[in-house]
Amino acid sequence: MEGGIAVGELALNVLTGPSLVAPGRGLFLCIHDDGDEDSNTEGAVEEIIIPQGTPLCGYARGYFTDQQEGDKSVGFLFKENSADVTAVFYNQKLMTLGDAVWSVYEECRAEENTDSSNLLFGHTVKVNADTCDIEIKADKEFLSRIFIPDTPEESQFAATSLGVYANDLAYDPDSNEEQYFENSEKNNILQLVWRLAKDEISGNLVPTWPVVVARQDVRLLNTVPMEVGLQYGYNYWDAVAKEGTSKYISD
Repeated sequence: MEGGIAVGELALNVLTGPSLVAPGRGLFLCIHDDGDEDSNTEGAVEEIIIPQGTPLCGYARGYFTDQQEGDKSVGFLFKENSADVTAVFYNQKLMTLGDAVWSVYEECRAEENTDSSNLLFGHTVKVNADTCDIEIKADKEFLSRIFIPDTPEESQFAATSLGVYANDLAYDPDSNEEQYFENSEKNNILQLVWRLAKDEISGNLVPTWPVVVARQDVRLLNTVPMEVGLQYGYNYWDAVAKEGTSKYISD
């Protein structure tokens, strides 16, 4: 392996090295075995369970633009009416997008501001204060929603940047959209969750960077690094096949 981190509270190593499935690097996980090599004793940890939603590392630091660049960009784009099923990090907590929007809406309402339309970067929002229902749609006129990783060389193996090395282990050029998502369910155990923050000037929710989390409960028995996958989305690979270049990563 070329670099990585040990997540002590999880007894987990998050590592990067040459990928087994694609050119360049991949992302690998294994048990953090702290046994004494000199005495040939094994570590005390033989098995770990990583619960669904556990953050493992950052994807990358970067910036937002309206131009696609490279093959690791990520789109800040939520599906319509997905507020109750989409996970985000806000105030250092994993919650639904709807809960994050509602939290900011209540703060605005306390300041006698009930305009909810611009509560979320790049999206239009409608909040029903009586039912607490939240409708979210992408603002079609907003283009600067493409996150471009921009990691300094000295931070390429840092906890904030390892996720960018994760490959999609579900891609098969012969599979259709349905088959792709079936493969992804089986082969990709990671997902991206956006970290949101409240803009100090506008008071609205804005993205900072994506975080890599466990997509499902993961049981590890291996002390040898195992490559793990991240879903890029069918549109990403469809663009590669039809246009010869990738689209940004999205669900």
